[in-house]
Amino acid sequence: MRQTGVALVAAGFAMIALAAWGLWRDVAWLAQPFYVWVWWGYILVLDGFCAWRRGSSLLTTRHRLVPSLCVASVSFWFFFELLNLRFQNWYYVGVFAADDVPGLFGGVAFVFAAFSTVFMGIFETIEALSVAGLFRRWRGRAPRPLAPWVSWAVQALGAAMAFCAIAFPYYLAPLIWGSFTFLVDPWNYRRGARSILRDIEVRDWGLVARVFVAGLVCGVVWESMNFFAPQKWIYTVRGLEGLKLFEMPLLGFLGFPGLAYDSLAGYALFAWWFRGNRPWEHPDDLGYTLRTRTRDRMRLFWWTVPAQGLAWALIGFAAMNVNIASLELSLGDLLLTRDEAGAMREAGIDRPRQLLRRAHEPRLAERLGVDDERLRSIVTRAELLAFKGIGRWHGDLLRLAGVRSVVDLREWSTDALCARLATVAAEIGVDPPRRDIVHVWVLASRSPRALLLAEQP
Repeated sequence: MRQTGVALVAAGFAMIALAAWGLWRDVAWLAQPFYVWVWWGYILVLDGFCAWRRGSSLLTTRHRLVPSLCVASVSFWFFFELLNLRFQNWYYVGVFAADDVPGLFGGVAFVFAAFSTVFMGIFETIEALSVAGLFRRWRGRAPRPLAPWVSWAVQALGAAMAFCAIAFPYYLAPLIWGSFTFLVDPWNYRRGARSILRDIEVRDWGLVARVFVAGLVCGVVWESMNFFAPQKWIYTVRGLEGLKLFEMPLLGFLGFPGLAYDSLAGYALFAWWFRGNRPWEHPDDLGYTLRTRTRDRMRLFWWTVPAQGLAWALIGFAAMNVNIASLELSLGDLLLTRDEAGAMREAGIDRPRQLLRRAHEPRLAERLGVDDERLRSIVTRAELLAFKGIGRWHGDLLRLAGVRSVVDLREWSTDALCARLATVAAEIGVDPPRRDIVHVWVLASRSPRALLLAEQP
């Protein structure tokens, strides 16, 4: 098992390195789904570490759990995608263009691979922290049973949090992170399923703390992987846009521990219903023994997969106009002539980001058969379309509104630009971008990174 662990760690780091190289070179099949490659590499590294240190891990000794765990993870995250129709706290940019059958299947595969990492990433991080011995001594000497009213009070608090988040999403949407735990964990507790309340009852403070830390670790890793990827998400949490680490407002990182607890509660509910109340954890990591149920309903679960897939599709379709702001960039988005596009490809430039990486090569304009002014115009448009995932749709609107570069964005206030874009959109019969998206562009255009564009010749 130690050799298997070492192999998994090596495979994980190799996957991360390959994805980073592909992102730097903008190799389409590595760069566009960069997040998925790197996050699964991270999962392999942690799983290998657990296999090496303890001789047990999710992908080795408990590998039979993984397929259902991944499916449950996708359904779990689509629930939050549905809620985001109300909250509008994040949106995706650089999304695969599903304009043909291969593109559609590629997009579906990416979504499954990405959303299935929610449970896997969080659970692997929790287990790796456990194997490393973090907070192992934070345990009480004897259990202290909770009063019967406690679980009901916690559930009432969760209901209040969820209600406030949904009823007043403009400022209270962040309350949704963790409210799922407050709602579901008491139900799990009362039925003898794996539960945070049970961890508190047996005074296993170390486990509770490890889940919190694992959420923070996952948040930092998730957001750092996401930041440089061409296909990614961007947060628009009102009032917090000005102070960000990566694409996440600093205070927003507190939502990741909430997501970690939510994931534990969600999987515990799934395990109680379908897996005979068998947890995903190694037995040494729980401070109590769960009573298994005689009936294992996994066959029933697999019969529900088509219905789950239909729900994913319906939510994805309903959320498309809210959660997706731009598609993957192509050379066609740069308004090139046929000769210019052909010259680009002959020079080994197949994507706009490859052009941006090579924009300052000596004699590039000559190789492309254009003058310096035309090359500068093409590069400026590529910079604008790639900036914060503005993309072709919104890039064309900005051009009609008189914004042709990232530098031009700095001259506008959010409200003035929104008004101008609304006028232009009405004239050509399309929907304008939301104010929160425009606000992201304007704020980012004034960042130190964007100011470097203004200093380039």
